[in-house]
Amino acid sequence: MANKSPKNLKKALEVRAKVASERPDFPRSETHRFPRLGDKWRSSKGIRSKMRLKKRSRFAIVETGYRGPVMARGLHPTGKEEVLVHNVGELEGLNPETQVVRISASSGKKKRLEIKQKAEELKLDILNVRPSEIPKAKEEEPEESETESKESESETEESQDEAGADEDAEEPEEGDSEEEKDEEADSK
Repeated sequence: MANKSPKNLKKALEVRAKVASERPDFPRSETHRFPRLGDKWRSSKGIRSKMRLKKRSRFAIVETGYRGPVMARGLHPTGKEEVLVHNVGELEGLNPETQVVRISASSGKKKRLEIKQKAEELKLDILNVRPSEIPKAKEEEPEESETESKESESETEESQDEAGADEDAEEPEEGDSEEEKDEEADSK
C-alpha cells in the first residue's frame, strides 16, 4: 500500500477527481429502447449481447479500470474520513485531523445541537450543519446600522439647517424682485 503522506493523499484526490470527470455513464443494455428499465445498472448476460462483447458503438460496461486510486476511496473531498454520528457518545475517540462528522438525518434538533456543541469542544468539523443551526450574524448588523442611521439623520438635519440659512439669505432678493415687478406693473 502506498504511503499516506499529505502530499500523496492530495495527489490521489486530484487523480480521483480527474478519473470521475472522465468516467462515462453506465446505462443498462436496451434502456434506450425500453424506458421502464430505468437508469440502474445491470450487467448484460445474453450470449449474443453486443454490449457484453464490448462491440464498437455500444455503451460502456462497468469495469475495474474506471475506479479511482485506492488511497482516496471512500474519503471526503477534504481528504478526511467521514464518520456518521447518531449521538454524542459516538464522538468520543474521533481524530479531528483525519476524520469529519456527518450527523445522522434521523437525529432531532435537540440532539443535533448537543452533538454540534460537543464537536466544537473536540474541534471536529461537521459536514451537514443546517442553515437554522448557524448563528445569525445579521442581528449584530442592525445595531450598527441604527447608529449609522442616527449619524446620517443628524448630518441631514445639519445640512438642512445650512440650506435653510442660504434660503433665508435668498428670500429678500426674491422679495426685491417682486416689489420691482409691482412697481413696473403700477407704472404701466
